[in-house]
Amino acid sequence: MLLYATSVCLNDKENKYALFTAEAKGYRTDDKYVIYLESDYMPLINEEILANYDMIANLLQLWNFEFIYIPKLSQTFREMDPSYLFDILRYMNPRLSADMLDSLYARLTLFTTESYTRDYVATTSKKDFFYTIEPSLLINVGVSLLPPATPSQRERCCVNMLTIRLDDEPNSVFNEVRRFVDCYENLITEPEYHRPKRGKKLFRYHGFYKQLFDFLVRHHTNGEDNQIIIDIPARRIWLRGVEMAMSATQLATYVFILHQTCCTHHGGLIKAGQHHPLSEKDIQRLGQAYRAICNLFRDTPIVCERSYIDDVPNIRGYIARIRTMIENQIDTQDMDYYYPKDSVDKSMYRIAINPCFVKIRHAGGECLFTDFPLWKQLK
Repeated sequence: MLLYATSVCLNDKENKYALFTAEAKGYRTDDKYVIYLESDYMPLINEEILANYDMIANLLQLWNFEFIYIPKLSQTFREMDPSYLFDILRYMNPRLSADMLDSLYARLTLFTTESYTRDYVATTSKKDFFYTIEPSLLINVGVSLLPPATPSQRERCCVNMLTIRLDDEPNSVFNEVRRFVDCYENLITEPEYHRPKRGKKLFRYHGFYKQLFDFLVRHHTNGEDNQIIIDIPARRIWLRGVEMAMSATQLATYVFILHQTCCTHHGGLIKAGQHHPLSEKDIQRLGQAYRAICNLFRDTPIVCERSYIDDVPNIRGYIARIRTMIENQIDTQDMDYYYPKDSVDKSMYRIAINPCFVKIRHAGGECLFTDFPLWKQLK
């Protein structure tokens, strides 16, 4: 696919092809898609696609590409039993109100290509040209792993995409797909053909469909988009409506960083190590806070007077696993609100979310994180 994209871009005399890279959103996929995009509705092209949809989709499926046409996706949702789709929505986000379920169902069943192009592709890729893009085909041409530029950075996973502008001519979509398939076929040493898929329309939650569905759900969480909710009795935590399957100690460590960020004058969890020595007062204060928070999520309280310094290596390991979990489940553009980051001088861990969006559920009800009664005892 990269050979194909490089070839057509180097030989492009009509400015039809554009290759771009965007950071992957929490997962990697080798699925192959050809997606129709438009920033404004174009009647003639949409009529052509509808008239030739099966022919276009079957031609691409022979080479294991899936043709994504958003109106057909919305039609699939409309043809499903509404109660079946509502059950799925409730399962994905149990906190959705009845009104928001209705709103989300309407969005799924009426979603348009223009909305997908502007609201999703432009937003997630951070490429402004999608806001005004002419009718085009978007093709996934592979994933690249970019090594970290510095030791403190992480390896980045990026997806490479090719756009093909469609000409203003009869059968423009089918002709462009035909040219793409012919060129692609010449680059394959051992062609592998696939029969077109047939069968009952079922809800799919993987690859492209998972990414799109998560985007739609994420934008309909009844004003709770950026919240962190910590449920102490249930020992569960939600970041932006996504439940994180943290162990009790990982959850306690995350709450510990939140506490040090939101409830102390330091504005973060002071690191302990060769370059960041702690005073005896700091060691005592941090140890008391960490043990108290761990006991919120344990059946058996910690009673031994273990030194906080002995816990530091474990805390570092928990933070690394928490970071990986967040990277895998939260979109990149939202991750900064929840990610335990290093401060500029590398002396602290901080979580950047506004404390107004962090809540705790406890035996006495629900309150803002900063109003939790235990914190008064830890100052």
